[in-house]
Amino acid sequence: MPAEFSGGPENSALTELLDLSVPADSVAIAAVVDAISETLARLEVPEQKRFEVALAVQEALANAVVHGCGNDPSKQVRCQLKSDPQGRILISVADPGPGFSPDLVHDPKRRENVYADHGRGVYLIRQLMDEVHFERSGSEIRMWKY
Repeated sequence: MPAEFSGGPENSALTELLDLSVPADSVAIAAVVDAISETLARLEVPEQKRFEVALAVQEALANAVVHGCGNDPSKQVRCQLKSDPQGRILISVADPGPGFSPDLVHDPKRRENVYADHGRGVYLIRQLMDEVHFERSGSEIRMWKY
């Protein structure tokens, strides 16, 4: 991982493409995903990568709405889309919730978790994106796509 991604300096090398705050309502998720997909299409990001990013963002937003905001539309979820000079994409999704420990998320591939009705979002995000980091005690996720 290049040094500019390891902490504070990352923001100086990034260009902000979108900065959206929406109510913590599942209806708002589609509009954010659409805005990100349209921006990536204008940047000529290949369709497969756009699909992967869209699905990861959808999962991250759903987690923020449900877990971070408790489905309370009076709370806001913030989603930012940035790019670096090499064309790599950074998406961050933040909510005002207390966060969580990603290390405590159950592995959905384990037999006892296969039929659970939740718990696949973080796993899916990690599979779809090239790099995933949790900040602010887990109330912000930063996802890289190269």
